[in-house]
Amino acid sequence: MIKLIIKTFLLLITVFIFSCEPERNQNIDDTITIDSTKIDRKVLIIGIDGFRSDAMQENISPFIYNLTQHNNVYYNLNHITEDITYSGPNWSSILTGVHMNKHNVTDNSFDNSNYNDYPPFFAYVERANSDINTASVVNWTPINSYTTSNYTDFAPVESMNDSIVFEQTKAMLLNSTADVIFIQFDELDGAGHAYGFHPSIIEYTSTVNKLDSYSETLFNIIEDKRLNGEDWIYMIVSDHGGEGTGHGDATNLNISRTIFLTEHPSESFLASCCYVSSQVDLVPTIFNFLGISSAK
Repeated sequence: MIKLIIKTFLLLITVFIFSCEPERNQNIDDTITIDSTKIDRKVLIIGIDGFRSDAMQENISPFIYNLTQHNNVYYNLNHITEDITYSGPNWSSILTGVHMNKHNVTDNSFDNSNYNDYPPFFAYVERANSDINTASVVNWTPINSYTTSNYTDFAPVESMNDSIVFEQTKAMLLNSTADVIFIQFDELDGAGHAYGFHPSIIEYTSTVNKLDSYSETLFNIIEDKRLNGEDWIYMIVSDHGGEGTGHGDATNLNISRTIFLTEHPSESFLASCCYVSSQVDLVPTIFNFLGISSAK
C-alpha cells in the first residue's frame, strides 16, 4: 500500500510518497464482492460543513447551481440529515453509510463510536484493492482523528484552513497521488456560527462563493483527467444546514435539510427522478460505482 504523506509549508505544498502500510482495523466483513471492471474507477467527495440549502443560488454558488442543471447529475436540496444535527453524527453517517443507531456517534465527542463494526467506507475500498490510494483531507480535524485515520493511506490530523485543504487536494489530483478522496471544508460552518446561517448574510454567502470556486477548480481538474481516460465520480455533500447562529434544532428544515450532488458523464442515477436522499446514501453510491458489495 502506498502511503501518502503531504507536508504543508506556508507558501509551498510538496507531495512526498512513501511505501508504508498504515495500521488497519481488521474487524471488517470479509464477504465483500468486487466487480473487476469497476474497481479502478476514482472518486472525489467534497464535504461542505453547514451548507444551508437555500444558499445554493445562481448568484451565490454559480458553479454548483449550474452543475445541477446538467442531465448527468443527481442533486437534492432537501437531503435529510440525522435526527441529531451535530457534525459528528452526520459526518459519521456520511462516511460509514449507516445511521446513528449503528455507528453510535451522537455528538461531537465521538464517545462510544462503533467503527469496529461499521467502519468508514475507506475500509472496504482498501480491502477490495489495497493498491487504491485513499485520502481524507479535512479542516475539522475530529473527522480524521476519530473516524478515518485508521482506514486511509493519508489522513492528516493537524489543523488546516479551507485554503490548505483545497491546495492539498489540488496537488493530489494534479500529481495523481490519490484515487479515492474525501475532503471537508469547515469555514462555512464557522461563518454561520459567527454571523448567521442565511443567504442574506454577506459573510455567509461570500464563504459559499469561495467554496463554490474551489469546487469548480477541482471539477475542472477531474474533467481534464477524464479526457485522459480516468473514470471519476464527483460528489458534494453537507452535514447540516443552519438557522440563526446554530444548527441544533432538528425540527427546523433549514437545519435538517441540506445539499447532496453526484455527477458522472455517463452513469444513470436510479434516484434521478423523485428520490429524497439522506446521509447514508453516499456510501452505497460509491460502492455501486466502484463495484463493491458488502453484507453490511
